[in-house]
Amino acid sequence: MTMTTTTATAEVHVLPLSLTMAEVRLGTGGAGTSIGKVTATGGRWFWQHRDGEQSSPIAENRSAAANALADYHKAFKQQATAPVRRLLFG
Repeated sequence: MTMTTTTATAEVHVLPLSLTMAEVRLGTGGAGTSIGKVTATGGRWFWQHRDGEQSSPIAENRSAAANALADYHKAFKQQATAPVRRLLFG
């Protein structure tokens, strides 16, 4: 069972791995790109980015934690999509 929620620019796909863990993928179609996992502990959900950074237990459900991970990824980890232009003087 895959859960999908839509964010401002891409879809967040939640792929359950167990009752307390799910993989989170971000993409506009197809399988998307894995950005990390969400895990429950003590009834609260936290996220762990693929580079190892993680949140404290912040969410009451898996979807909210997945969206928080997607927001974090887009704000701090996503590469710029436009090429960098440099002026050469010479």
